[in-house]
Amino acid sequence: MFTAIAASLLLVMVCIYACLPPWTATQRHVTTKASYLSIWKNRKFWRVAPLGFFGFGGLVAIQTLWASPWMVEVGGWTPAESAAGLFSINLTMLLSFWIWGWITPELHRHGVTVERLITWGTPSTHLTMAWLVLQGPSTPSWIPVMLTLFCVCSTFVSMSQSLIGLSFPAQLAGRALSSYNLVIFTGVFTIQGSIGYCIDTLQDHGFSLVSAYQWTFGTLGVCSFASWLFFLAWAPRERQ
Repeated sequence: MFTAIAASLLLVMVCIYACLPPWTATQRHVTTKASYLSIWKNRKFWRVAPLGFFGFGGLVAIQTLWASPWMVEVGGWTPAESAAGLFSINLTMLLSFWIWGWITPELHRHGVTVERLITWGTPSTHLTMAWLVLQGPSTPSWIPVMLTLFCVCSTFVSMSQSLIGLSFPAQLAGRALSSYNLVIFTGVFTIQGSIGYCIDTLQDHGFSLVSAYQWTFGTLGVCSFASWLFFLAWAPRERQ
């Protein structure tokens, strides 16, 4: 399987090299040091950064690592059943990203901006996380559905990448997105490890395994909600 993935990646690289037109520079060269410095000092970047760290990072951390343990250790599913549930989650995520890529330009043409989609759509992520945490093991058959809804609703946060790209001049957009991706993957790494550490620590202090999961996921939900509030709070000052 890994050999097939490696071969597929190699084929994609060859196709990109063969099919893309040659690059022609149309902008005046901007030094890397000045470019990154201007990005990391920009309020627009820091307004969205917490969403990337907690919202997008939390999504990837759960999707790639903690969804399956939740199904097994909280919902009582077998590893084979959790694997099937995880496949359905990832398939739904694939379709969700494809649909967003298809309809977002149309929404933009009708006045529905990326910022508005993030503002009004992100709370659905927090509601599904609250539902997942509060239900716990009481409805095990619904756990894959709840996790799927959480991941799908979290795709609103993924639009923050587009917002970052549109917030900077064309010659800085690539560096801005690279900086934002660094924030996202730092969030993924931190949250993946922190979830395991928090679950173990809570159990050491007398919490049951299920309640440790619930408190840990609930804390992540609160952090994600706070990052959304921060995004809203900085909006009026940014427009001045």
